[in-house]
Amino acid sequence: MSMQENQDHGDEVFVFMERITPIEGREDDVLSITRKSAKLLQGQPGMIQSMVTQSEKKGGELCSVTVWQKKADFQSFMKTDAVAALLESEDFKNIKNWMSEYDMQMMNLVDGWHG
Repeated sequence: MSMQENQDHGDEVFVFMERITPIEGREDDVLSITRKSAKLLQGQPGMIQSMVTQSEKKGGELCSVTVWQKKADFQSFMKTDAVAALLESEDFKNIKNWMSEYDMQMMNLVDGWHG
């Protein structure tokens, strides 16, 4: 595929985003847990892309973005044993206490392209 070609993933592409603002002094801990959680996504059916980003301006604010072929793929992933184990883990209990802000968005992709 040349750099100018677009890859069509269908018309049901689903995007899940989480924005997390760690409390002061816990930025590295929250980043570590977020990156560890993102590794669960590798090889999941329907996963197109996963990213963890960190704000240049707002100290430590993170954004986790996942792109799925369709919402049903995301929903199936959320029902896996790996996610159940994560929700019961010490990491999950800790991260809930180490956030000052949390926002989640679930969206249908309207338009997009790969470079």
